[in-house]
Amino acid sequence: MNIALLFGSFNPVHNGHLAMAHAALQSNKCDEVWFVVSPHNPLKSLNTLASANDRAHMVSLALQNESKIKICTIEFDMPTPSYTIHTIRKLKEEYPSFNFHILCGTDVVNSLPAWYKYEELIQAVKFLVCSREIENQFAQHTLIQDHPEQFEFIAFEAIDVSSTQIREQLSQAGESSQVTEQVQDYIIAQRLYGV
Repeated sequence: MNIALLFGSFNPVHNGHLAMAHAALQSNKCDEVWFVVSPHNPLKSLNTLASANDRAHMVSLALQNESKIKICTIEFDMPTPSYTIHTIRKLKEEYPSFNFHILCGTDVVNSLPAWYKYEELIQAVKFLVCSREIENQFAQHTLIQDHPEQFEFIAFEAIDVSSTQIREQLSQAGESSQVTEQVQDYIIAQRLYGV
């Protein structure tokens, strides 16, 4: 089985994440998409981060009607901060018959050199890159030129949304159209993000 892994803090999970997962499934490059909730991304600040359990619960709510998109909390039982290469190794140990890919946007490819053991990671998994750019333009990227077989492109019309914007909308207006109704209700009930 081909599994696309969408890593993230999901602080909170939003429609852009779901759109990427649907694009990956429609591309037929994977059978399922797993949202890997990171308790602490080493490249992000803890200041605005909801608890790992709250973020996982919001992902579960967002995915409750999705049959081929699942939550993965494997990093909850691993040392923090979470390094993707360690997670990939553990997933391969636990699911030896599965073929794992990393689902990401072009921004992730640009930031890869800042990742822990990124060269080993590129060798370990293929990257499914959601991009609205023409593939040939982005293919000039040095990492992709050096490892062309490790990067595949998925046609994707990005949604202009970020978790930071959503947190601001929620704290100011008490609502956001970029999260599912169930996620918004949970945020309000738990008084997350200054709501």
